[in-house]
Amino acid sequence: MEIAVVAQLLSSLGTLVVASGILYQGRQARKARDDTDRPQIIVDADYTGRFTTNIVVRNIGNGTAKNITFEFSAPLESTSGHDITELPYFKHGINFMAPQTDLPAVWDSYHNVVQNLRAKGLMNGITITSHYEDRNGEPYETAWTINPLLLEGSGYSDYKGYEDEVQALQDQARAMERISEELRGLKEATNQQTNGQAS
Repeated sequence: MEIAVVAQLLSSLGTLVVASGILYQGRQARKARDDTDRPQIIVDADYTGRFTTNIVVRNIGNGTAKNITFEFSAPLESTSGHDITELPYFKHGINFMAPQTDLPAVWDSYHNVVQNLRAKGLMNGITITSHYEDRNGEPYETAWTINPLLLEGSGYSDYKGYEDEVQALQDQARAMERISEELRGLKEATNQQTNGQAS
């Protein structure tokens, strides 16, 4: 084979390798862009409520999610027997969820949630699997486990217990103040009647 032919073949092979590399980089860049624009739906517990633990559906991604459905490893029940998994958006799904949005639902007080999980033997918590699509119809799935029992020993439950007690005392103080005001009003009315009859 002549040197010119060999050089031409090597040049063509080099061009093919460079073109393949450029194509690969372009695909990786597109995938990275798509990954940053993708939705990510989770169902999380929010313990920041003053008296309640809330269950929150969150789109923590930067993309729009659609056709969202949920599977639960166990029902999310309150001590009153209310099953959160029976809420329409958990039972039938959500059509659309914008990026960085939340949809909360009250579960129960932290203490009641912990007692209920223990009573049902759910020591590893409850896993919620979210199925959803991005705006282009690409399917995704995210599993998330909620386990309030993991907060035991952190001081959180004691804090929530004290906070509940303080609130109960504040409620009682307000009720006593209202009763005291009503008694003052009755006393004044009685004194006015007595003074009016004495004149």
